[in-house]
Amino acid sequence: MLKKLSLTLLSALLFALPWWGFGGWSLFIAFVPLLVLSDMRPRFYWVWAALAFTLWNISTTWWVGIATPVATFGIPIGSLFFTLLPFMIFHRLRFRAPKPIAWALFVTLWIAFEALFMNNEISFPWLTLGYGFADTPQIVQWYELTGSFGGSLWVLVGNILFYRLWKHRRDRLWRAALPALLWIVLPVGASLIRYATYEENVHPVSVAVVQPNIDPYNEKFGGLTTTQQRDLILGLAQEAPRDIDLILTPETAFDGDFWLNDLGSNAEIDTLRRFMARFPQAELVAGATTLLRYDDGAPHRRWTRTDPLWGISYDVYNSALGISGGRREVQVYHKSKLVVGAELFPYPKVFGMLKFLNIDLGGISGSLGMQEHRTLMVTPEGIRTGVAICYESVYGGYCTEYVRRGAQVMCIITNDGWWGDTPGYRQHFSYARLRAVETRRSIARCANTGISGFIDQRGDVTDSLGWDQRGLLTGGINANDALTPYVRGGDYIVRLSLLVLGLCLLYWVAWRFRKRSLLVEE
Repeated sequence: MLKKLSLTLLSALLFALPWWGFGGWSLFIAFVPLLVLSDMRPRFYWVWAALAFTLWNISTTWWVGIATPVATFGIPIGSLFFTLLPFMIFHRLRFRAPKPIAWALFVTLWIAFEALFMNNEISFPWLTLGYGFADTPQIVQWYELTGSFGGSLWVLVGNILFYRLWKHRRDRLWRAALPALLWIVLPVGASLIRYATYEENVHPVSVAVVQPNIDPYNEKFGGLTTTQQRDLILGLAQEAPRDIDLILTPETAFDGDFWLNDLGSNAEIDTLRRFMARFPQAELVAGATTLLRYDDGAPHRRWTRTDPLWGISYDVYNSALGISGGRREVQVYHKSKLVVGAELFPYPKVFGMLKFLNIDLGGISGSLGMQEHRTLMVTPEGIRTGVAICYESVYGGYCTEYVRRGAQVMCIITNDGWWGDTPGYRQHFSYARLRAVETRRSIARCANTGISGFIDQRGDVTDSLGWDQRGLLTGGINANDALTPYVRGGDYIVRLSLLVLGLCLLYWVAWRFRKRSLLVEE
């Protein structure tokens, strides 16, 4: 019993260390204790595996529960499905299939479920294995080839090799050690060379980032009026140099009844446009809550709301608005990777009875509207900018679409204040470093509070403004037009994994059928 518990706790610890800020190295042996425990074939093995994965999840994402107690239970339960199920399928087949097939299933099943967790409405890919290297982008510069799923593949195969090393620790040690060491050393060495030799094309873009540090609980939606918040933000922004190219404000920074039906004549937009007249070559990227009113008889979306008092139907969006002083047109992008339970109620036909559990983060709870494709902001000087809103920056494949559509730089606007001074905002900021490497796009990140800053194309943080600080951060980043192989090819690691997974399952079924046939013939 003690040995089983020790192996379980050790595995949970090794999984958690990267998200505690200790780098991703422990991930290469995180599965090994569970595999050793699997060799013992204990009864109720799934309980031990479930305990390891649950402890990993809770110890690294506990901070989500600060915003709502529901997430304290909901996220671990949802995450457990996408970790325990593929691992237990592998465990069940491990002793019934040829070893090469079993290990191939271990890798491909895990990647398939990571991708499934990333691409459905109940999505929280925070603990994707490849994200464990977010604090050390120097050793994963090759993410420009594979994306973060390449990191997951690296970790999974590494665990197989180190497990073999453990099994042969008393015999053939060096024969087992050499592949494991090469599997780690060669990618790291290649990455460090790429890191040292990578040079950005000099195409400077000057950016000003406003971090207003408005408390989301006591000031954002009650303590300060919308006018006071606007004046605070513009008071910080007015200190920007007059030749600035981009001014960023946080997610949902402005609220002025922004009806998309007649946005150009909105009084609040006019105020922002007049403010931007002092920055003739700049674009203001403003986070805002926007609304779209439907005429009678117009088709509705699944997220459309109806106000019984006024008798109107409308959509609500978490948006980014592009405003400049010399242009009447307002550029609009709507956040489309939404936070489950706060901005998106998943699968309403299935979970409709649980709608009362929706999280209210600032009066915009319930399902928000989305848009099908990424759109860009273009500055008066012609700089094409992709704007990821908060949670969207967690999704590597999602962010590549901005770049394929022509984004030369990336901006992230967010409000990380909901979870207080916890590891959450630091983890969120670190993921942006991976997006910079994957796309080779410099990133300007603007948070209400948390970490605002600039990240270059190698994933290095060049300047930042930390937690609980109010101020304006100005600096330069370089635009880039080149497309990385990952941007061009997308998550082909997932597609290859699904192909191999299908072939392995077919082979296993055929192998089992042939084995039984031979037994019958004998």
